[in-house]
Amino acid sequence: MKINKPQLLIFDVNETLLDLSPLKTTINNAFQNDHVFDSWFLQMLQYSLIETTTEHFLDFGTIGKAALQMLAEKHHIPITHDEITDILSWIRKLPPHTDVIEGLQMLQESGFRLVALTNGTMEVAKEQLKFSGLESYFEQVFSVESVRHYKPHGLTYLKVLRQMDIPASDAMMIACHAWDVTGAQRVGLQGCFIARPGMIWYPLERKPLIIADTVIEAAEKINGLF
Repeated sequence: MKINKPQLLIFDVNETLLDLSPLKTTINNAFQNDHVFDSWFLQMLQYSLIETTTEHFLDFGTIGKAALQMLAEKHHIPITHDEITDILSWIRKLPPHTDVIEGLQMLQESGFRLVALTNGTMEVAKEQLKFSGLESYFEQVFSVESVRHYKPHGLTYLKVLRQMDIPASDAMMIACHAWDVTGAQRVGLQGCFIARPGMIWYPLERKPLIIADTVIEAAEKINGLF
């Protein structure tokens, strides 16, 4: 099967590019429980999908606050709205993973067009990329706000393709979440899975074109294909 060289590389932001450790530490410390962050992140994703499947939409920040409030009630932790806001403000101040800048530079120097696509709000995404020093690598930043559906719904990827005027077969989704790459592949994009620690490929979906442990390794493999 002929593989098109992707003209456009679409990057997920949180966890793929940005290290969530500062937020994880803050949440777990607030709850004095090493597992609350993981529960919070999964619950936030679950309710974002509920919003999408019921044709409703609330922004990711609002869902994140609600998910943390639910966990506070579950664990009998008294917490105020202002405290939740302060805790989750760390999402705006995340460093890039140590492999990210070099990997993005490699891809940019090879002539690929790079954009970012996030489930978060546009405001937060732009602040994140500015704080982390990554904004200069991306031609554009996209938020699911514009289609009011969360990834992995197909409309989120197709919106990017329409705006960038690129066919699906000439674009590649790069993410450390199997569900994100799966969603992109099912509307015709190529896939690249960054297998960060603890991230496992979904065995019921065909393997993506690229599987790599880091963005640097992904860049090397992408460059090596074409």
